[in-house]
Order: sequence, then C-alpha cells, then structure tokens
Amino acid sequence: MARRRLKSADKAFTIKRLLIILLGIALIVGGFFGVRAFLSSRASFGTESALPFYSEAPYAYSNGIFYYADGDKLIRYDTRNPEGATSMSLGTSDVAIAAGGGTAALYSVNAVQIIGADDFIDVGGQIMSLRCAANHISVLRIDSAGTGAVLVYNKSGELVDIIEQKDDIIIDCGFYDSSEGDLMWLLTLSTSADTPVTTLTTYSYAAQGGDSVATMSGVISISSQLVDRVVFTKSSIFISGTEQLIRCDAGISGESWRLLTYGYKLCDYSTALTRPLFLFVPRGEGAMNEVKLYSVDEAAQSSAAARTVQLSEGVHTVMACSGKMVAFSNTDMYIYTAAGKLSRTYALDFACVGATKLSETEALCESADGSLRLIKLK
Repeated sequence: MARRRLKSADKAFTIKRLLIILLGIALIVGGFFGVRAFLSSRASFGTESALPFYSEAPYAYSNGIFYYADGDKLIRYDTRNPEGATSMSLGTSDVAIAAGGGTAALYSVNAVQIIGADDFIDVGGQIMSLRCAANHISVLRIDSAGTGAVLVYNKSGELVDIIEQKDDIIIDCGFYDSSEGDLMWLLTLSTSADTPVTTLTTYSYAAQGGDSVATMSGVISISSQLVDRVVFTKSSIFISGTEQLIRCDAGISGESWRLLTYGYKLCDYSTALTRPLFLFVPRGEGAMNEVKLYSVDEAAQSSAAARTVQLSEGVHTVMACSGKMVAFSNTDMYIYTAAGKLSRTYALDFACVGATKLSETEALCESADGSLRLIKLK
C-alpha cells in the first residue's frame, strides 16, 4: 500500500511539473507573438523616434530640421542625420525661434538674427510675430507710437519692403511658397463701418537680377465676419471666417462660393490630395466630442461633402494629414478617412498629453514628462 501511494504521489508531481512547463512555454510563445504583433502594428502606421530636447525648450521645425535652444547654444538637428547635429553660440537664452521654407531666424523683443546672415537686425519696435519663407522673412512690428508695420527682409538680412499700417489694423501675415517666389499675405481689419471688414492682400517677392522685387498681387474684402485662417493651394485661396468657409481663385480674381460653418472654427487642413480636407472643431471650451470634416472641390461651383465625426472618449488633439484625420488620446492614435470613418487604432507606448502637426506626414507628440517624439506617418 505504501509503494502504491508513493507511486501515485510521484505521478501527480510529474503531471503538475509538466503543466507548469507547458504554461511557461505558452507564456513565452504568447509574449513573443504579442511583441511581434505590437511591433508590426507600430510599423504599419510609420515610425516613432525620440528627440533630444524637451517641450520647455524654444524650438522650431522646417523641412526635416529642428532648431532648438540648449542653454546658450542653438542646435540644428536634422532628423535624417541625427548624428550630424551642429551648434552655434546664442549669447543669450532669452530668444524665440521661427522656421519655414528652409529658413530659420532667432528673435527677441526688438532684434532678429537670420540664421546664415552676418548681423543682427534692430526692427525699431516690439516684434509681435515673425514668419519665414524660402527666401524671405516677415516681421510684424509695433513701434513706440503703437503703430503697426510689416517689415520684409531677404535671407541676407536686407530690408526689401515695408508695409505700414494706415487706417486699418494689421492683424496677421504669413507666406505661401509659390512657383513664382515667396507669396506673402496680409490681413487687416477695419472697424470704421457698422460691421467689421477684413481685407486680405497678397504680395509677391520674386528674385530679379539678384534683388527681391515686391509686387502687390491681389486684394479681397470680407464683411460681416472676422477671419480666423487663410489657406493657399495652387488654384485657390480659402478664407475661414467666424461663419463661413470661402473659396476664391488663386489670383484673387473673385469669390467662387461659401460654406456655412457657424459654431465651428477651422482647426487644421490638408491639401496633399486632389480635394482639400478641412477639419473644424466646435467653438468655445469643453471636451472634444465631435468634429466636422469638409472635403471640398476646387471648382467655380460649390461641391463639398460635410461629415460630423463622433470622437473616441479621451481624444485631446486632432489634425489633418495626407487627406486623413489623425486623433490622439493619452493612450491611442486614431486614423480616420476623409469620409469620417475610423480605419485604424494604434496603441501608444507613452502617455501622450499633446500633439502638434509638423507636416502632412509628421506629428510631434509630447509625453507626460515633457519628452518629445517624432511620429512619421505612412
């Protein structure tokens, strides 16, 4: 009887040990396939890479290159060649950085240093904003009398144009890189009439004989609503106001059509595909529960498809990239089609507290500790 009990105990122990071994093998295999599935999922949306600076550092981005301040140095970090970062002395850490079209500039309260130019520029007043293009920069300046002006410089730091504020208030300006050179747009606001009137004026800066020649190329006025954003394509100018989205011909030869967007504001847009995509979010504060997508046709007659998209719970950032909508929550990234259909969901391996669109295929994500990651979308 004793030998039979011992044999039974040995058998039970062997079965138990076998089950433990099989469970261990199952966990290893499951972990392997889980990791492979996770990596495959990550690879399917594109690539993710950590950046060498944190969100509190002044930085700007243009054409694959980050410019950021690190103490008293300016670092030029090329994402295509991370090991080839270069630096230059700043002299001070109290600077802001702007970049665009491959040009970058540093600026403080009243001085500008174009990267690559020899000297600092004293603009003669307080700098309100600075924008960069391929061959020029624009400075929106307020002088000691409170009068605004836009100063336009070439990449060598030479002043090529001054647009002074007259009766209308200068509220914004920017660049569009066209085939004929840098195209600058200017927004001014008139409050002398019963209703506000916003005027959009464009200026072309083409190189002729080594000099930049300024030409005013078009003017259009928008009444009864304020203008939030201006979007340029090769054949259109889209003006987003507080009530409507307005399409004009690229030469500002006239208005084509308007879409009612009251209660929503333009958050982002994508012009990568044939039909531009506009992303609108509700005006006012509150949780981001829904957005509107407008896929429009650049034709004389209005042809637009509008979709209201209910967002997943916890989404805090949305952007338009390559004709799609990309949304971020703390834990996930969501890809929506232009028709507003959720096509893919990707789990993030960090706590994403914010995201910024850099280009049609790139987004900058901030983690909870302030570190930054560059996501390149396929």
